[in-house]
This record gives sequence, structure tokens and C-alpha cells, in this order.
Amino acid sequence: MLCTGIFLAALDQTVVVTVLPQIVSDLENSFSSAGVERAGWIVTAYLTGYTVMLPLMGRVADLHGHRRTYNLAMAIFALGSLMCAFTPNLFFLVGFRAIQAVGGGAVLPIALAVVGRSFPPGKRALALGIIGAAAEAGGVLGPLYGSVIGQYLGWRAIFYLNIPLVLLIIWLMRRHVAESEYRSNRVDWRSGALLAVALGLATTAVSGAREAGWLLFGGPLLALSLIFLAGFFISIKRAEHPLIDFSMFSNRSFSAANAAHFLLGVALITALAQVPVFAYSAGWPVTADASPLRGGLLLIRLTLLIPIGAVLGGLFSARVSGRLAAVAGFFLSALGLWRLSMWQTNVGDLRQTFDLMTTGLGFGLVIVPISLAAVEALREERLASGTSVLTASRVAGMAVGLAALNSWGITDFESTMSRFPAPLPQIGESFSAYLSQISAWEHRNIITILGVFRDFFLVAAVACLLAVIPAMLLFSSKGKQAGSSEDSRSKTE
Repeated sequence: MLCTGIFLAALDQTVVVTVLPQIVSDLENSFSSAGVERAGWIVTAYLTGYTVMLPLMGRVADLHGHRRTYNLAMAIFALGSLMCAFTPNLFFLVGFRAIQAVGGGAVLPIALAVVGRSFPPGKRALALGIIGAAAEAGGVLGPLYGSVIGQYLGWRAIFYLNIPLVLLIIWLMRRHVAESEYRSNRVDWRSGALLAVALGLATTAVSGAREAGWLLFGGPLLALSLIFLAGFFISIKRAEHPLIDFSMFSNRSFSAANAAHFLLGVALITALAQVPVFAYSAGWPVTADASPLRGGLLLIRLTLLIPIGAVLGGLFSARVSGRLAAVAGFFLSALGLWRLSMWQTNVGDLRQTFDLMTTGLGFGLVIVPISLAAVEALREERLASGTSVLTASRVAGMAVGLAALNSWGITDFESTMSRFPAPLPQIGESFSAYLSQISAWEHRNIITILGVFRDFFLVAAVACLLAVIPAMLLFSSKGKQAGSSEDSRSKTE
């Protein structure tokens, strides 16, 4: 039951990617590149909603029951799906996707908390491996599922079909999953609201600055987000039962898990975003059938190995060592990303497949050890909120990595190409000579693009190597068990 909800929520992160043109044509009565660019906010809105509500929903689950909050999250997800299905235009669809993500984003940390509460330490690894595989499989299959449903039933059916699945999941949860202990502590809604606004503004600023500009849009929104973030820390300090208990980070294993998850997010989003772009812009000669579809098919060779690696990582953590699984996974991903950085336009299919599968397998291997280390470091009364922080650290790494690398890559490419403008025909120059200059200029373009991709993949490889350091600190016994002393006192009162 837990895995079905996680799979469904992860599926909807990427399900609309392949039907965006269809959505634009239907809602705007015409297809245009500007419409597709605006439609990109449909994906961004889900990521934003997913991120901003994680800590708050995790805390609600800890206080009011894991099963109850899981079902509430699925109900919010269903409501958002229904609103998306009936949306009259793109503007409303973006908002409804954010509502959908409020529920979808909460199910993973709650599921991790349920595993931590329901399974003994010796059996948690495999259970976490299955949960991790379900989450990754949903993201992998989302584009394919969306394209099939959109082709035969229309894009609105993607959201309609969520409703009966959610009802089934809620019914199964009520029958087969026991409720956790109810705690009477108040939820720190004020801090939750401040954090949600701060994260929402920051995500919107980073996502929209490229289109609207940093000076008038991105910069002011980031400054405003910092003000709300400062208010959040002040509110946390004054709260009797704070939303996020920063004493959790006094546990070395929990802190290491968050650091490793952040670096994993940086490396993972680099691979997910740049491999398809490489296939389309530089992976094949201009005369080849490079296309977004081919880029997606290339990426599948990486993403399909992530859920497989998650299950293997769970088995290895249970039978050998979670720390060793995490270290091996990060080294394997670093090796694969380093090999990706050496790709040329004539790279062969066998080389592509090996390098991508190596990278994906490494990413998968680290998922369970990181989650397991965090779960075992947390007190039961902080399981959901603690794993929410862990999930948010990965999303933060993805957001920071994508924004920073894209900004750096575009600036580097434009700076390099500005020194080599496109050649113009000269008086008296033969046509063949001019074609030769154009060919040389196009070759320089490809070399420049390959250089940008090389830097991207090398940075991701370095992130994986850096992640080996916190991975070696996972399952450390130094520091008290992560959780709130206030929560412990209230439990005994």
C-alpha cells in the first residue's frame, strides 16, 4: 500500500512531460513555443509544492498519526488531480499542480517513518529498498505512462485515473496499516507557513529568473525569501514545540545522511537534465536523427538501473554493511559520470549503455543506506519530520545543482561563442570556401558544447566523491539519538 502511493506520487512528477504540447494546444487553442515555455511551470509547480510542504506534513504525521496523515496526503493529492482534470487554462493548472504536490510530497517521508516504526532494525533495509525502488520507478515510467494515456485517452485522463487509485490506497491503508501513537503537542503552523513561503519564493525565483530576469524578478524574490527564512528561524527559536528540531543534527549519522543526500541531489539532477540534452545537441552529428525522444531513450538506460540498485542496496545493507553500500554506490556513480565527461560525438551505443548503467546503479545503491541511517538515528516521535528534512535535502541539492550549473554552463557557452561569431560570405569568396568556414564554425560549436557537458559531468562526479566522506560516517553511534528533548518530556508527562 505504501509503495503504491509513493509510486503514484512519483509518477506524477514526470507524467506531464511528454504531453505538454498537447496540453498547450488544448488550453490555449494553439501551439506555440511561448506556450510550451509557460507550460514548463506545470512541472515546476509540482516540484515547488512537493518541497515547501515536506517539513510541515512530516511534523503533522508525527503528532497526529502516520496512517491518518498519509491518507490525508493522498486525499489532497486526489483533490489536486481532480482540479487538474477540470482546469480551464494553463494558469489554473499550474496552481492545481502545486496543490496536487502538497499531498504527493508528503507520502514518501511518512512511508519511511512507518517502516521505521513497524519493522525491527534487521528488516528495515529491504523494506526501505522496496520503497526507494517504488519512488524511483515512478519517476522513470512517468513520461512513458503519460505519453500512452495522452495518446489514447487524452491528457486529462492522466489526472482522472488517479482518483480510483487513491481511493483504493486509502482503503487498503485503513485495513492493513496500524495507526501510530497520537501526541497532543501543537503543530508549529506559524513556522511551517514561514518556511513554505520562503522555499516557495526561492524556488519561483530560481525557476523564473531566466525568463523574467534576475534584476526585476529573481533578485527581489530571493531577497524576500531570505526575510521569510529569517522569520522562520526566529519563530522556531520561540516555539514551544518547534516544527524542525535542529538537535536532530547533533547525531552524526543523521547529519551525514543529509549531507550525502544533498550531494546526491546535485549529481542526480545533473545526469537527468544533461544526458537528454547531450543526445539532442551534441551526442550525434547534425545529420543523425537526434531528437528529444532519442534523448529520453538514452536516459532510460540510466534511470532503469536506479530502482534495481535501490533493491540491491537494501539487500547489501541488510546482509553486509549499509556504510559500504553507500561508499561503493558513490564511487560507482563517480566512475560513470567521469566516463560520461569523456563522451564525443561518435560515442558508440555499447559505451553509452555501460557508462549510463554504471551511473544509475551507483545512484540506486546509495538510496537505502542513506534512508536507513536517518531512520535509525531518529526518535520515533520525530520519524516523519526527520525523514521529511532528509527528503528536502535531496530536493534542495537538485534545485541548487540545476540552477547553478545551468547558469554557469549558459554563461560559459555564450562567452566562448561570442569570440567566434558565425562567418559571413566575403566578396570574391567561392561558395565552397564559405561552406568550409561554416563547417569549421559548426565544429567549433560542437566542441564548445562538449566542453560544457564535460564540465557538468565532472562537477557531478566530484559531488559523488565528496559524498563518500559523509557516507563513511553513516550509522555512526556518536551523538544522542536524533529527536526533540521537548517531545521526550511531553511523552512522559
